[in-house]
Amino acid sequence: MKRRREEKDKFHNSREASGSFRKRTEYEEKDTTPSKLDSVHDDLKMAIMSRLPAKSLMKFRCVSKMWCSFIRRQELVDSFFAVSSAEPRFIVSFSNNAFGKPEEKLTFLLSYPEGSSSSSLVPRFEMALPVGLRASQEYCASLHGFLSVYTDHGLMVCNPSTEQVFNLTKNTQFVGYDPIGGQHKALSVHLRDPSSARPHLLHKVLTLGGGGGWRDIEGTPVPYIPVSVGVCINGVIYYGGYKYNSTTDFKNKNPVVMCFDVRSEKVSFIQAPSAVVLCGKNAIFIEYNGKLASILVHPPLARSIPFDLWILEDAQKHEWSKQTCVFPSSAWESVSCRRMSFQGTNKAGEIIIVPSVVNTIKVQPFYIFYYNVT
Repeated sequence: MKRRREEKDKFHNSREASGSFRKRTEYEEKDTTPSKLDSVHDDLKMAIMSRLPAKSLMKFRCVSKMWCSFIRRQELVDSFFAVSSAEPRFIVSFSNNAFGKPEEKLTFLLSYPEGSSSSSLVPRFEMALPVGLRASQEYCASLHGFLSVYTDHGLMVCNPSTEQVFNLTKNTQFVGYDPIGGQHKALSVHLRDPSSARPHLLHKVLTLGGGGGWRDIEGTPVPYIPVSVGVCINGVIYYGGYKYNSTTDFKNKNPVVMCFDVRSEKVSFIQAPSAVVLCGKNAIFIEYNGKLASILVHPPLARSIPFDLWILEDAQKHEWSKQTCVFPSSAWESVSCRRMSFQGTNKAGEIIIVPSVVNTIKVQPFYIFYYNVT
């Protein structure tokens, strides 16, 4: 999964998702003693602090109230983002595939320098998340400095830079980021009455860090059912669904990609080929050259592993393009895991492919493949 080290507000949010992202520490509440460093000019502090790790900045909030306020200034956030984005990294996720106790199954997050041309990359361990036995390691989406991961208990949002974890309610399916307003929002879509033959969906939104609770929003005029995981691209959450033909015809339904605009909180849909809309975590949605793309993997052949790359070329006209790709089987033979995990693309537009599971019994190299579509 592509993830530029866009830490614009990683140290900016630290609240559990049901309320404010931020929790005040005991130091923030009680410490009013100014630090000697408070006399340092703001420009110098800005230059120094923008080059520090996010974890250090989180600790420095406890120096004094003045430091805490300074670290949360938008100017420092922007400066920190500019410095960190100069050396982008991407994160890959994989599972240890444990089948014992729920707490033993982990999703590991490792980061790599994105611009490296070396054939041997040195990873940096970020986090290990307990996800539960039923959870799939396949779903791990980037959210402008945060990552969302499915667990047995619902959706989890984590901050690799500060190692903070926020657990959302079990009905939460998606999390997205509004690049204009600089806000993360969670989206819940569920049936009002699951036993009813006529599906009626409730759409609820929570602004993470906004200080409010869940609020109802308007859905679509024509009913539909969501069937897959999603991905957020340029402020829009995309996820697969099936749209019914009318409010009275609940037998015939068509595959669509649902679109939730994180900023306007409006729901719309794009007509899609049936191959694009797969159920559950079998759906593979990624960002490809700034566009929504879906990957359909075919059964392996004697010498290759074929997969189709569907690209949304024009959302207004509902136009898709398809390109069949061939991954050589000989390259995958060195990997002990059979299942591929498509983690997104890098800056060069290459698709990043890794094993979905790591062998915890026998020590083996971990391979990352870059597939050039063009």
